[in-house]
Amino acid sequence: MAVQTLTLFTDEPLYLVQGGQLNHIEVAYQTYGTLNENKTNVILICHALTGDAEPYFVEQSKNGWWQSFMGEGLALDTSKYFFICSNVLGGCKGTTGPSSINPETNKPYGSQFPNIIVQDIVKVQRELLNKLGIEQLYAVIGGSFGGMQATQWAIDYPDCVHRVVNLCSSLYLSAEAIGFNHVMRQAIINDPNFNHGDYYDAEPPREGLSIARMLGMLTYRTDIQLAKAFGRATKGEPQYWGDYFQVESYLTYQGKKFLERFDANSYLHLLRALDLYDPAFTYDDIKSALSRIKARYTLVAVTTDQLFKLTDLHKSKALLEQSGVNLDYYEFPSDYGHDAFLVDYDFFESKIMAGLV
Repeated sequence: MAVQTLTLFTDEPLYLVQGGQLNHIEVAYQTYGTLNENKTNVILICHALTGDAEPYFVEQSKNGWWQSFMGEGLALDTSKYFFICSNVLGGCKGTTGPSSINPETNKPYGSQFPNIIVQDIVKVQRELLNKLGIEQLYAVIGGSFGGMQATQWAIDYPDCVHRVVNLCSSLYLSAEAIGFNHVMRQAIINDPNFNHGDYYDAEPPREGLSIARMLGMLTYRTDIQLAKAFGRATKGEPQYWGDYFQVESYLTYQGKKFLERFDANSYLHLLRALDLYDPAFTYDDIKSALSRIKARYTLVAVTTDQLFKLTDLHKSKALLEQSGVNLDYYEFPSDYGHDAFLVDYDFFESKIMAGLV
């Protein structure tokens, strides 16, 4: 089934939390499973930073980013639930973002795309569900950046969400993680082809985006996994200042591969939305925000996560508990670190299923 698209905010614009507005927002989304008669089996899937609206492909010729997690009888059971997943606002996989055409200029938004935060992304998801006639969500589930969206859903729409499953995401991004994101952004904006974000009629900032992705990959995996996969093995024909070691070749490959599917401006905007995430942004304080949550909340941490570190998850757990949230908390190690929520099905299966009971 092909990705579907709806146009939202055609009568009234979306007023963004940090100022500015957008209208005629295109949203790409996909659905899986069957909606029951009472519309009580709907689960919203919120994707991670560079994900899209397709966590699963029915045709096995391609793999979605949650391909092994979704299907009949699996953790994301399509025989029981009706899943909806949409590409986030600011993305580049079918939903309005910096590479989309600005209706006022008939040119890509580029540098004119407004600043967005997680709360704006959630508002667009809420409007999509309104358009689809969905009033209640049995659950919202997401990993990493998607976990932040899931949390905000439970805060902003407490009477609409009955379960939250947050995988590998804290309530705030750490100073170290913000630092990594800063270096990634600098690689992009200092690429000579960046042109303040207005590069769509010329050569894009490919080198900067590739370097940013390479650094990002090092935060998603662990030293254990890289040592097992590559160790200190060298290439057959090593380049002294280039890909000398196999791990360097792997990172170069990942950087170049990323260019095929992502836009530099979207990466910049979504990284900053990740940095700025604060559940209390429009509330008096963090406990006032978290105390609004009525949903049963499942939080899963990976002890070896090098991006959302265990200490940050422990702080989030404490804040949720202190705010009276009905919390189930789990943690376990994985060689895959932060990326475990995408690949370690055996670890996550029981935790996801328990969170959906």
